[in-house]
Amino acid sequence: MILFLKDEPAPLTMSSREIAELLEKRHDDVKRSIETLAKRGVIELPQSEEDQIETGHGRKHAVQVYYLEKRDCFVVVAQLSPEFTARTVDRWQELEAERE
Repeated sequence: MILFLKDEPAPLTMSSREIAELLEKRHDDVKRSIETLAKRGVIELPQSEEDQIETGHGRKHAVQVYYLEKRDCFVVVAQLSPEFTARTVDRWQELEAERE
């Protein structure tokens, strides 16, 4: 569980959908890896939310999206696609720069 102190900014996170895009992987494969790593105790099962995505025909449907903090994001990326770790590092640097 993540506790926030008053006036402390929320931790930066990256969504499982963004990770899938960075790695050029299917979102369901990324989610499955997250769930497997959490079951093994390697990472904590992250917070998830339902997100609406638009299909090719303009229809929307709900999909579960996980939000990972930095460490767990790197663990998932290393598991799925070590060659894309640099992209993930670059994206985290962008997120941290935006916060400053």
